[in-house]
Order: sequence, then C-alpha cells, then structure tokens
Amino acid sequence: MKKPALRWLTHLLALKKLKLVLLVIAGLGLGVPKAYASELNVMVNESVMIAKLSRSELRQIFTGQRQYWDDGTKITVFVLQDRDELHKQFCRDILQMFPYQLSRLWDQITYSGQGVTPVRVLSYQALIDALENTPGAIGYVERTDIVKLRRVEVNL
Repeated sequence: MKKPALRWLTHLLALKKLKLVLLVIAGLGLGVPKAYASELNVMVNESVMIAKLSRSELRQIFTGQRQYWDDGTKITVFVLQDRDELHKQFCRDILQMFPYQLSRLWDQITYSGQGVTPVRVLSYQALIDALENTPGAIGYVERTDIVKLRRVEVNL
C-alpha cells in the first residue's frame, strides 16, 4: 500500500498529464475551423463604381447608416439568414460583430422609420441572383468568379 504522500503525488501527476492532453486536443480543435473557413468577398452589382471600402464604411452600409452610394444610387443590401454559417462568418470576421447585434440595429432603424432592413435571402444562389440583378446592390459571397459582380477590396 502506498503512503498518503505518494498517492497524492501520483494523483497530481495524473492530473497534469490529463490537463496536457486536454490542452493539446483543444489546441487542435481551435485550428480546424479556420482551415475550413471560406474566403469571403464583398461584392457589388456591376453598376456600382467602387473598388475599395474601409471596415468602417462597410459597417455603415450594413448597419443602415449609409444608404446611398457616392453617385446618389440607393444601396440595396442583401444578406443570408442569421443562422447561415457564411452570414455568421461575415458578421464575425468582416464587420466584427455578432449576427444578433446586426439584427438589433436593423430593427432599431426599421421601427424608428429611419431606413429599411437589408433583404434576407433564403439561399446562396438567391443571394448571387439578387446581387447580379439589382443596381446598387452589395453583399458577400465565397468566390470571385461571378461575372456580373464587382469585387470590393475591404481595408481591415
């Protein structure tokens, strides 16, 4: 039978090994989502003559604070549903906010009569179609090979 001091030391070493194993597993797990995250691109309809936007300008557009392009064209914002992973990634990585925060801002603008919420589409293809067919439209996509859209560089 082991002495109490040795039992205590054995338990301590076992806990340290367990913590190390959990730490390694957690570290591996944290790296996985980034590796599989899609590359987001902010895209506008080909009628919009803009090449760059700052994060601040993009936030103004997607929160409804800016409603017109420099040439006076009405901005129409298209987004996916709040539960969509691409929408979550856009909010988190580009706008640096959570989807629910963005929804609350849209609700405030709508209920105060200061603007209109972005158009929420049901599918990725519907988002692309809306961006291609709506003058002044802005949204986000995973790829840049869409002919009728213009990619906007975002200065983060």
